[in-house]
Amino acid sequence: MNTNRRIPLFPLVFSSVLLLVVGQAQVKSSTLETWKATEDAAASASKRAQFAAAEKLLVANQRLSETFSAKDARLPLTLFDLAQVYRAEGKYSDALPLYERALEIYTRLYGHESTEFADVLNGEAELYKSLNDYAQAEQLLVRALAIRQRLLPLDSKDVAESKNDSGEIYTAIGAFDKAEPLLLEALAIRKKKDAENADVAQSLLGLGLLNQQTGRAQQAETLFGEAVSIYGKTLGGEHPDYANALENLALICQSRQDFLTAEPLLYRVLEIRKAVFGPQHRDVAASLDNLAALNRAEGKPQEAAALYQQAIAMWEKILGPDSPDLAADLNNLGAIYELDRDKQTAEPLFLRAMGLDEKALGPESPEVGTDLNNLGLLYLLSKRYDESEKTYHRALAIRIKAFGESDPAVRETMSGYISALRGLHRAAEAAQMEDRLRATTKNQSVTPAK
Repeated sequence: MNTNRRIPLFPLVFSSVLLLVVGQAQVKSSTLETWKATEDAAASASKRAQFAAAEKLLVANQRLSETFSAKDARLPLTLFDLAQVYRAEGKYSDALPLYERALEIYTRLYGHESTEFADVLNGEAELYKSLNDYAQAEQLLVRALAIRQRLLPLDSKDVAESKNDSGEIYTAIGAFDKAEPLLLEALAIRKKKDAENADVAQSLLGLGLLNQQTGRAQQAETLFGEAVSIYGKTLGGEHPDYANALENLALICQSRQDFLTAEPLLYRVLEIRKAVFGPQHRDVAASLDNLAALNRAEGKPQEAAALYQQAIAMWEKILGPDSPDLAADLNNLGAIYELDRDKQTAEPLFLRAMGLDEKALGPESPEVGTDLNNLGLLYLLSKRYDESEKTYHRALAIRIKAFGESDPAVRETMSGYISALRGLHRAAEAAQMEDRLRATTKNQSVTPAK
């Protein structure tokens, strides 16, 4: 986007005040040059993933822009650019009000039909995607794409961006039939401009995730590898976008148990993220989670537990100790400890996870069903059969309501429940539950007639 577009021209003044006007024009010209130079320097720093430097520059430009006329378009542009940097840094609570303010100013200047307004919608949608609020992100992206398609050529870079970002959202929510054509269209547009640029790599990454989630693992791995290669050439091997592509490649290697390939890649991702964002960032915590899961899969529980502990401590600082997003790691760490000699360490972790999920999602949520299932297994392994039976009973009711009796999660809980009943010497009830389990397994294996 041309950053000088639609910035109002300075008014002409007659010769009776020529000297004053010349002085004012020089001041205004100098101010414009300062703003433009700072904006360009921030853009350059941001492209190199030097977000702290970009933030400092843009905060200074915001202060300068606040002194401009209410009709000046430089302030909303600076607000938008600063919001983008805050989003990259994971400072979502700082970014959101800047997006909203930029939208309000652009609406006042141009109405709801401008490319600038669409730019902000698209950026704010990416913020909501980072927060896993896909419904809000989709709504904003639909508006942004519609505006861009009305105002810009259909093969423009901005139209491709909206299509790609929408495709990523649809992949995340499982709407694969919507995702694939959008991602392919975005890739085609981007390849026309340049077959090897960072935007092409982003589209390859999005298509890789789609292929991975639709069971096309080999194609996904190829796409991830291509994205890594292009990002390395265009942005360099120290950039967070390169790290994101490398992470996806590592995880697909891990999924086929190629741990020797996956492990050094995941440690490289962690190294890049620490260098770019510092030690206390969401992406760093996510890397610790991935490495913990890898170590657990490799049969290294002590190493996995240490990494989960680091991740939990970091998520507590980032999200707060009452965030339900902590529940997954608490469950994972508890699952490691429940197989250890000191099983008592696991119980408070499972109970805390359940408390967070109950408070945030309600006592009948599927997540609470998972927490209860984990806790039931702990009690079973500890031979606390009475507590195990009661816990499994509640977990089973929640999971049947959420998924139906034929779901694998329900069958898992039934199996644990049967073991708890047998531990209590309630053989008749255990036999009845075994009949139910066999029935659900049989129903699951029956292929409907066409």
